[in-house]
Amino acid sequence: MQLHLPLSPIDRANQPPLYYLQVQDSLILLTSCLWTVAYVLYVRQAFRDKSYGMPLVCLCANIAWEFLFGVAVPTSAAQTVAFVPWLLIDVGIVYTTSRFGRDQWKQAPFVANNMGLILTSGILFMIACFWAFIGTVGLDAASFYIGYGDQLLIGTTSVAQLISRNNTSGHSWGIWFYRATGTFVSILLFAWRVGGS
Repeated sequence: MQLHLPLSPIDRANQPPLYYLQVQDSLILLTSCLWTVAYVLYVRQAFRDKSYGMPLVCLCANIAWEFLFGVAVPTSAAQTVAFVPWLLIDVGIVYTTSRFGRDQWKQAPFVANNMGLILTSGILFMIACFWAFIGTVGLDAASFYIGYGDQLLIGTTSVAQLISRNNTSGHSWGIWFYRATGTFVSILLFAWRVGGS
C-alpha cells in the first residue's frame, strides 16, 4: 500500500523508499499527537489550578513558530496538519494565561496589568525574529532550529517557573510526560532523517 503523508520538498528531491516515508510519517504523527495532548493538558490544568503553565516567552515563541511554519510558510502539508490544531489549542492557552496570569504576577504589577499587551507584542516580536532567521538560514534549517530551540526554551523556563513560583500550579506530570516524550520522538525523527539521507 502506497500510503504516506504528502512529500516535503526534500523528500520529493531524494525520492526515498516507501518504508522510509512510512517510518518518518509514523514518527511525525506520534510527535504531533503527544504534543497535542500536552497542549490540551496545559489548558485543562490552567482551569483546574486557576493558573497557567506555559511560560510567557515560550507561549509567544510557540505561537510564532506554529503560525509561520503551519500557516505562512509551511515546509510540508504535514506541518500544516499538525500546526494548525496547535494554534487553535493555543487560543485556550492564551486565554487561560490572560485570565489567570495576573494572580501569578502580583509581585510585578506592570506584567500583571499588561498581560494582553505583553502577549501580543511578544508574539509579533517573535514572528519578526523568526522571519529574519528564516531569511538568514533558509526555511528548512530555520524550521528545525527554531522548533528545537523552542522545546529547549520551554523545558528550561518551565523549571525556572516552578522554582520562582514555589508551587506547581499550571503544571502536571502528564504535561511533562507528553511534552518530553513528544520531543524525544521528534529527536528520533531527526535521527531517522539524517541517517536516511
